[in-house]
Amino acid sequence: MAAISPDGLQGDVPLPRPAPTPDGLRQRKAAPAPASESEHADASASSVGDSSDGKCKADVTWGKTPSGVVFRVPQTHSFFTTMLTTLHRSSLTRLTFLSLVAQPALFYLLRNHSIIRSAFFLLYFAFWRGAYDFGFAWLLRKQSEKRWIVRQLKIRGWLDINSESGGQEGREWAKWWKRELEMKMGEGYNWEDVPPEFNAWLMFRQLVDVVLLNDFVSYSCFAWSNLHFPPNHSTTMHIFRWAFGWALIFFNLWVKMDAHRVVKDYAWYWGDAFWLMVMQHDLVFDGVYEIAPHPMYSVGYAGYYGLSMVVGSYSVLFVSLAAHAAQFAFLLWFENPHIDRTYGGSKKPLASRIPLSWAQGSPAPSEIQLEESAPLGESSFSLTPEDAIDAATPAATEGETETEPELPELPANETTEPSIRKPRSDSSYSGTSISIAPTEALSKLGAGYKRPSTRGRARAVSMHDLTHRFFRKPVVVLWRLDVFRANDFALVVLILYAMVTLVPALPSQLALTAHFLHALGWRLFHSYGLGLLLRAQSKSKWLVRHYLKHYHYPGAEGGDAVDGTERETVVKRATEEAFGNWQVGYNISLVMTYVSFAGLAWKTYHLPMDWTVSGTILRHVLGLLLIALHIWAAVSSYEVLGDFGWLYSDFFLTEQIPSQLAYTGIYRFLNNPERSMGGAAFFGLWLISNSKLVLALAVISHLSHWWFLSTVERPHMKRLYGDRLRKDGGLTKTLKSVADKTLSTKAGKHGQDIKRVVQEVRGSIEKVEEKVTEAVEEFLDHARPMFSDMVNDTRILLQQSRERMIITRVASDISSYDASRYSMTLPTGSSVDVPRFHVGQPIGVSWTAPANHSRKDWIGIYRLGSCKSQLVTRISSVGKWMPIYEEEYDGDRPIKNPVNGDESPTRADAGEVVFRGDQLPWAPGQYELRYHHDGKHNVMSRVAPIEIYVNKPTRPSSYREVRSTLLNIVNLSLDSDPTLVPRSVKSANISTVTSCASLAEAGGLSTPNLLSSPKSASSETLSPKKTQAQLPSSPSSNVSLGDLVHCEADADAADEEDDDDIVDGRDPDDFSIMDENQARRITSLCEMAFGVQISVDVVVADANVGVLARRVVGARSLVAASVAKGSG
Repeated sequence: MAAISPDGLQGDVPLPRPAPTPDGLRQRKAAPAPASESEHADASASSVGDSSDGKCKADVTWGKTPSGVVFRVPQTHSFFTTMLTTLHRSSLTRLTFLSLVAQPALFYLLRNHSIIRSAFFLLYFAFWRGAYDFGFAWLLRKQSEKRWIVRQLKIRGWLDINSESGGQEGREWAKWWKRELEMKMGEGYNWEDVPPEFNAWLMFRQLVDVVLLNDFVSYSCFAWSNLHFPPNHSTTMHIFRWAFGWALIFFNLWVKMDAHRVVKDYAWYWGDAFWLMVMQHDLVFDGVYEIAPHPMYSVGYAGYYGLSMVVGSYSVLFVSLAAHAAQFAFLLWFENPHIDRTYGGSKKPLASRIPLSWAQGSPAPSEIQLEESAPLGESSFSLTPEDAIDAATPAATEGETETEPELPELPANETTEPSIRKPRSDSSYSGTSISIAPTEALSKLGAGYKRPSTRGRARAVSMHDLTHRFFRKPVVVLWRLDVFRANDFALVVLILYAMVTLVPALPSQLALTAHFLHALGWRLFHSYGLGLLLRAQSKSKWLVRHYLKHYHYPGAEGGDAVDGTERETVVKRATEEAFGNWQVGYNISLVMTYVSFAGLAWKTYHLPMDWTVSGTILRHVLGLLLIALHIWAAVSSYEVLGDFGWLYSDFFLTEQIPSQLAYTGIYRFLNNPERSMGGAAFFGLWLISNSKLVLALAVISHLSHWWFLSTVERPHMKRLYGDRLRKDGGLTKTLKSVADKTLSTKAGKHGQDIKRVVQEVRGSIEKVEEKVTEAVEEFLDHARPMFSDMVNDTRILLQQSRERMIITRVASDISSYDASRYSMTLPTGSSVDVPRFHVGQPIGVSWTAPANHSRKDWIGIYRLGSCKSQLVTRISSVGKWMPIYEEEYDGDRPIKNPVNGDESPTRADAGEVVFRGDQLPWAPGQYELRYHHDGKHNVMSRVAPIEIYVNKPTRPSSYREVRSTLLNIVNLSLDSDPTLVPRSVKSANISTVTSCASLAEAGGLSTPNLLSSPKSASSETLSPKKTQAQLPSSPSSNVSLGDLVHCEADADAADEEDDDDIVDGRDPDDFSIMDENQARRITSLCEMAFGVQISVDVVVADANVGVLARRVVGARSLVAASVAKGSG
């Protein structure tokens, strides 16, 4: 094609491509080619793109197919060059040319029917634009993911003139395509000398030319069909409009030409979706790619808007906007994912600790304590290559990519012998950085310097740690909002009050009702909302556990875990943060409760016209006295309680501050002044305002506060202080004493009877109160599991409804297959009847089938009992399935005519599939395996039951056992990926996915080394035999997770669990997380194994087995302490 896009305006290009080679094909930097490739490419390949090596070498470009075949890339030509040379010979070129010429002719013929002409070309343009942005996106996405285009062409026999798969028709098409392509490519190209992938790309290129050219011509015809000269525009405005419009069009043409100069035909026609260059250079952002991000998808469409200005039509403008939006959809749906998939893209681990190497003048990484709060300064740093993760990452570029931030120049180190470190490929630095190695910095301290022990120092600081230290889930707009944080709670309150200001003025009665509801809402929130929160905190440390679940505490990283100091540090910091936020939230609620009540009283208050009528003065005096009494009681209480008691610190700081009872001041006379005088101000405001609404709210407030004192505060005081609580205050004792004396002297012989009756009545009232309280608590305790069961039942119903959303397909020829000749085999222990697998553990299934079985057979995992029929499966596997031959499926759909044909084996077939990752059920329970026929739902064999369990530590309070269990959970949740799992997994002899793969290749059972060495196994259809080494019989058996994770058993070894060799400052318990799905697996398994809830954000922030283990032990200790206090 020419130096610009065939469509002139609409032709597009993927993301910025590498610099072109002299023959017009791009290159990308790659790892050194293997020896087999270099033998094909020889010395000339290494000189591709190097003009100094001579023209003869520079003209040679080498490509490589996905299968590894290296070939010499022929020179390509533009469409215009091809059209001029092959128009009289190529039928395809003639048809394309006629389709383009017919449109201007039709435009002229319809000159007297402007509406019909405009509508026709609009629909015609929409067809070609849809074919480009949606048709090509669909085709190229499938080609990028599954090599779908190449596979379909092979199935039809269009890529081999001697192919048998497409029959005679396929061979005829292959011969036709061979003639066309050899005619258009000219000398240097031979159909048989290039791989089928390159020929498929050339075929696809012909289709691209047809679509893009028709897209451009149809858009131009549509635009000129709507030519309009606005009558209200002056001549100057018309000239400006045309000048600016044509300027945009010429700018568009320059963008296309320059982009084609940079990327050439290889990237222009998405060649990397079919084959790849033997790459030698990094990405280069040259020319137009330095002007704007994604220039071919942004400024490359400026011509749309220029032509809209020229024709002066809003219709053309709106159509141009829609077409441009469709092009961005193409970018997001195909182009970006394809670049990420092919070249590593920008996908980085969600959590990964890469130690930072600090420059001169900054402390060495080994000496940096994460607990220090000193500023980091302006020192530069680089990332060490030893810690690079082997996952695919975007290549470094010579220029700046669209996703790289602009970084300031880093100061060079003033050292004579600097240590030069190569940057990681996923670093935001594109150049080589220089820093002093930690060992060199330590050597400068002198020979007498003693290196600090690993145990006494934290691991080296990483960007991950710094990020989660200084950005602890900050609220961005309303994202990450947590109403249990004081700042977030205040933000919500401000937003609500700001929204109230938008309400229009209300009638007086309605406004008064709104004020009443406003004050009532604050009272209910203060007494019941905060009361229930304090009640949960008193019983189970709920608020502290909320912070343990959702927030990361970097000060707890590293160091010794034996004496429990780190566990205590985690709990202590969570407690302090929870209490700090409680203080602010409680004070806001307290103030707003009184302010809203006073606001209601003010709205209902009317200044008396006559102060002598109906005791007006008396009401005001009594009201003011009650308010003064309330203030005096509050001040007196604060003087005795201080901040500790006023803010309910004994609900939080029972372990940090010793709780003491103080019966001084006002408490010398009253056990709880709030019970009698806590509502005096409310009734005082009622007397002053003389409003029934205020009276009702005062009564509600007093009763609500009485409930708070009786249900929340008093039980907590009994639980905390026990018998030390005083039964009666000084005033109560005095009154009782006076009453006793009065009864003794005045009542005479009836005094004892009256005293007995009073005591009985009082005792009855107290018993009723206790029984009511017990009944309420019992109801809540019973309702909680019922509510949990209801939630679980709802979840199960939703899962079942999702499973039943399936269209069952049944084979019509099932009678010709003998189901007894199908079988599946699972590994099982020698002493157990049921195969058992830990949640997340890969499950290897060996299968056998008769000679006439279909290659589209598949195996699914289902919950036991969910499938009623044993002959046909009528529920969905929800992705928990595996084909026996993966090449027979395109995603979840079987291929109708695969390349290998539908030929059945001539003898009995057998094989093995391994379920792992998302193909496994990640919930414990009983399951079954079903072997299905020919991509349908006929069941040929079953294995049931299969038990999937979660191993729980025998001593949940033991850090060592919790860490061992977590080590296995993290390993399984990360799919045993060696680039993600902790290094301590390897020392614990936990297997990885590679071990399963090696077993599969060796023909053994694909079970991980969590089990002992497998033996050959076979099973009947429904009853697997005991053929493999024994698994733990149950999660609670004597065989603990230590049999799966071989940790040290003695105490001395436990002391060294956190003291493994720290390489480059990295903790061996650190692990990496690629996506949220892996983090969710860890959180769900932690809840199943330990009964502790941890949020995904905390797992990502911690990313360390030891830190998570200490968090789990700390959370469990809170619950255990609460239970112990409650039972005490």
